[in-house]
Amino acid sequence: MDLVFSLSFSRPEGVKLFWNKIYGGKNPIFVQTPTGLLVSAIEGRHRGKALDVGMGQGRNSVFLAMAGWDVTGFDPSDEGIRIAQENASKSGVKIHTVVARDEDFDYGKAQWDLIVMTYVRRPNEADAEKFWSALKPGGIVVYENGPTDNNGLLRAFLRYRIVRYENVEANADWNPDQQKTRVERLIAEKEVP
Repeated sequence: MDLVFSLSFSRPEGVKLFWNKIYGGKNPIFVQTPTGLLVSAIEGRHRGKALDVGMGQGRNSVFLAMAGWDVTGFDPSDEGIRIAQENASKSGVKIHTVVARDEDFDYGKAQWDLIVMTYVRRPNEADAEKFWSALKPGGIVVYENGPTDNNGLLRAFLRYRIVRYENVEANADWNPDQQKTRVERLIAEKEVP
């Protein structure tokens, strides 16, 4: 099974097919509401431009758009993007969507006030640097997923001001019906010079 999983993620079409199957399933294995960490992260913040990395069905993107943010999201799954656009339309908001893998998306320079990445993969130092370049001064990264080893996430984001960090036992948004598991959460800010 590990070989099949590895091969599917090494091919661009494999990634798309895998996520299309996940998002097109009758019984989603993830929650439909926004991540609680994101909800708390934007409280009292100036609305601006947000990027949702690996947006899936758009639960975080739609929430942000409803809160007045200008949202762009990308995902390798055209099925996920279709559902995200459908959810935005049902909610009476507009979101910008792009079908793209992470390595193919142009993050740009100093254009985002918020980058959210939940249950996609663990960011590394190269990702943290890419996010730093893409964020406006004062912008934040909101991340949640399973934990890394030996504080790897914190090391990757050393350049940032850590607003919030926790590595806790919790019900994850991914497979929420499972028993509690370790969840790592981070809000990191690109400080204003």
